[in-house]
Amino acid sequence: MRPLVKICQPEKHSGQFVLSSLGCALLLLGLALFLGSCRQKKPPRPNILIITVDTLRADRVGCYGYAGGLTPNVDALAKDGVVFERGVAQVPLTWPSHAAIFTGTYPFHNGVQDFTGQPLSDRFRTLAESLKDHGYATGAVVSSFVLDRSWGLARGFESYDDAFAGQEFLVKNLGLVERRAEESVNHAVGWLEAHPNQPFFLWLHLYDPHSPYNPPEPFRSQYAKQPYEGEIAYADSQLGRLFTWLKQAPNSLYDNTLIVFLSDHGESLGEHGEREHGFFVYDSTVRVPVILKPPKSASLAAQRVADAIETIQVGPTVLELVGVQDPIQKQFQAASLVPLVNGKPHGPVRPAYSETFYPANSFGWSPLRSVQTARYHYIEAPEQELYEHQADPSENNNLIAKNADIATSLHAQLNQLLANYAASATAPGGVASGTSASPDVLEKLRSLGYVAYRAPAAPNAKLADPKDKLPVFQDILRATDQIQTGNFSAARSLLSSAQRKEPQLYLIPFLLGEAASHEAQWKEAEEQFGRAAALNPGFEQARMGLARALGLQGKTAQARDMIATLLTTNPQNFRAWFLLAQIESKDDPRSSRQALDKVISIQPNFPPAYRDRGLLSVREQTYVSGAEDLSRAAEMGLRDVTTYNSLGICYSRMNRLDDAIESYRRAIAFDPGYAQAHLNLGFAYERMNQPEMSKKEYAEACRLDRGICPLVAGR
Repeated sequence: MRPLVKICQPEKHSGQFVLSSLGCALLLLGLALFLGSCRQKKPPRPNILIITVDTLRADRVGCYGYAGGLTPNVDALAKDGVVFERGVAQVPLTWPSHAAIFTGTYPFHNGVQDFTGQPLSDRFRTLAESLKDHGYATGAVVSSFVLDRSWGLARGFESYDDAFAGQEFLVKNLGLVERRAEESVNHAVGWLEAHPNQPFFLWLHLYDPHSPYNPPEPFRSQYAKQPYEGEIAYADSQLGRLFTWLKQAPNSLYDNTLIVFLSDHGESLGEHGEREHGFFVYDSTVRVPVILKPPKSASLAAQRVADAIETIQVGPTVLELVGVQDPIQKQFQAASLVPLVNGKPHGPVRPAYSETFYPANSFGWSPLRSVQTARYHYIEAPEQELYEHQADPSENNNLIAKNADIATSLHAQLNQLLANYAASATAPGGVASGTSASPDVLEKLRSLGYVAYRAPAAPNAKLADPKDKLPVFQDILRATDQIQTGNFSAARSLLSSAQRKEPQLYLIPFLLGEAASHEAQWKEAEEQFGRAAALNPGFEQARMGLARALGLQGKTAQARDMIATLLTTNPQNFRAWFLLAQIESKDDPRSSRQALDKVISIQPNFPPAYRDRGLLSVREQTYVSGAEDLSRAAEMGLRDVTTYNSLGICYSRMNRLDDAIESYRRAIAFDPGYAQAHLNLGFAYERMNQPEMSKKEYAEACRLDRGICPLVAGR
């Protein structure tokens, strides 16, 4: 057979040359198409769905041995995948744990160790950034405002759904704003329906098992005595809807999607005297479910893995299973779980690490660190602890005296891990998290009369063991509950008792400041927040409270200076920008508007900012822009008498009288006793030539507020 190249030799005659060249070209094209069709097409990358259910204990999930039948849908998922029997969270707090999961780094390295520090440094790449750069559509649906975009986890997500019903912001502390699983799952399905072609990465976060426990019916009645379990059962039922949708979607979506299910931390239900989570690192709060349902293309068999694994291993595992190579892999501080699952050679399984700096940063007591293996759990504390999982799952029998050699070995491995991944992150502006503060902050506190100084601890100083401080901690938690229920005298009594035992504990004056704020005792609030800020200059919440108390007393310049210290260390602190807008609104509306613009640029899903900017527009008689902002606030769920009455004013000035009447009616529906809305509605009816309706509203406005009567006399 002649070589193919000979076929393309030119002929001698010019006409033949042209024809032969054309034939040659067609032949080569056909050959290329033939060879291309013989090559196997590269399969599309699998989709990725990561589900984090907040505050979910592993021992309340059926596939982890719980017989209560709370999680049939998660248990069905487990049958299709790999169950890691001892998943370990790196920190038992929501925001720091998620920061660890999505960067693949330890909290002590990335600087996000509790909720008193700064946002995630932009030096850390996130899993979403990596997947977006490799062609994935990226979306997130979070169910609590504690994970709002200002903390840095939104980086890499093309859609970051942290919009919550505006009404929540009127009745709850920001940290308690959340939405139920049903709404979040609906949003997740909506996002999936909008991305049918591109491989996707979706993170769905559900918050329902987090306190306060308040499941909807029928779960509230079914689990009246165990509302925490009711929240879990409810969340599972909503995940069942999502899994059903994936299985019924075209293109075998369920089969072609890598699903990782886990929790950020567990929940203590009274074990070791702890309520909720964050204070200790026992299994009740750091052992979490981790389930991996591989895509069909991965050919990983369903199985159970007994080794202790870390939640920061999720990122490395995901990238290996979907075949992505990315610079983030140099950042990862733990290995992929794939070799552990498929039996390929791998190094020795490293003990799983956990920490909590909540006792240190919030109370001045010792931090706690731990490592655990499939058999043992070692806790580094002033009084060390060692437990054996199988023999003592409740961790009541400390083996430290009997097994000192095991404890010594695990302690050495803990120290080696800390040395290998030493802290490298500082907050923006060079200020570390925790109790440190810049010289500017200290100077501002001194100028207000607060001696902001904390003596550095001696190198070998022994900090208090959190176990020994449990009664004080419990008193503070009870005081917090009393403040939330409005029983301020009881809160003060508990806090005074705690203060006699712990006079340097900054949380006590901070909570006293909170109690004073609820009662509008602004001078007292200023004094208490000032004391808290002096004891811990790096605690932003204390400085926020101090600035607010100063502003509400008319001490605008001092309040403005205090807010400036917050924005110097964290320019993305939209809460500080919003407070600045409120303080400036009376005397400097232009500066207030600029601050609100900044709030919206940082956190576009914060309805109060749109409302307040709309109210500024009403004052300035720029009614079109006012209507835009006020209607946006209402659409986002911030529905109150002020919003609707002001929106009605805008529509009235724009001659949109039907819309004005509707807005005034809505204002009255929220507060039938609001005389101004009745008056405005009467004016609108009068302009619509409806005298009987207008007289009725004028009469009601006059009845509610006698000062209005002269305005409507004779109308």
